[in-house]
Amino acid sequence: MIQRFRRKLQPRLAADGRIRLHLGCGSEYRPGWVNVDNQPGSVCDLCLDFVHIGARYPADSVAEIAMIHSLSYLRLWQARDLLADLHRVLEPSGRLIIELPDLAKCCRHVLENEHDPAEYLEGVRALYAFDLDYIKRKKMFTPYAFGWSGEHLEKELEQIGFRSVTLCPPQTHGPRLWRDIRVEAVK
Repeated sequence: MIQRFRRKLQPRLAADGRIRLHLGCGSEYRPGWVNVDNQPGSVCDLCLDFVHIGARYPADSVAEIAMIHSLSYLRLWQARDLLADLHRVLEPSGRLIIELPDLAKCCRHVLENEHDPAEYLEGVRALYAFDLDYIKRKKMFTPYAFGWSGEHLEKELEQIGFRSVTLCPPQTHGPRLWRDIRVEAVK
């Protein structure tokens, strides 16, 4: 496994001296966080497939982990393994934040908008993670591998051992309350 570093990686610590991981950062760079992605063109500190993050950090070493629109790219078994690793590396009372399209909300949007092509396509787009410009330019894209509802993700996190799992309104990717969910969980 080759690891490439975009910036000099020291254990990037937040102002409080704790490690925070931003997994699947893409083009969103968070100062004070270790920004992790494996895609060319991303603005990461650590170029690594985040499914391997558990091998990089010891147990109880990370204060907070954010995954914004990245968990759905994993198959269910990969996601379960990753979530268990994230639980292990989080310090006691560490926090996991996940935002992604909610499968139930997206399906509802598709079904309610069958006669409105633009809104119908917006719902389908949310399910498969493509930009309409990709369609116009016939550009290949990587679709989501699995769809999560907030309730399903909540149950999976509780099974792993997270406590205080809370479903919240999304805070990123604009005001898409019809589509997205934010899940916050504490170890």
